[in-house]
Amino acid sequence: MRRVAADEWARARDLRLEALQDPEAVRAFLTSYAQASAQPDSVWQERTALAARGDQAAQLVATAGDEWVGTVTVVVQGPSATDVLGRPVSEAHGPSSRSTSAPGPGPPA
Repeated sequence: MRRVAADEWARARDLRLEALQDPEAVRAFLTSYAQASAQPDSVWQERTALAARGDQAAQLVATAGDEWVGTVTVVVQGPSATDVLGRPVSEAHGPSSRSTSAPGPGPPA
């Protein structure tokens, strides 16, 4: 896995559009293939540039050699924000809610 580079916007677009071909994808991506495929290149370029270097979002791609085989986008929001469904982000889920006095769970077995 690695973070995308800004100049990889066309590959990022193509992978997302491929994923959106799944009829259930709209639930995960909150958009449809028709909506996403209608976006101009400038939207994909900006989206990928922000995910490549921003601190509010990061897009990671899973690779097998030179082939991109999966992707995940992480969006960072503070407690004063709302999520993609318009719900307030709870402060209880933010970094300040985590205890530093006791160790957290270890790595997966």
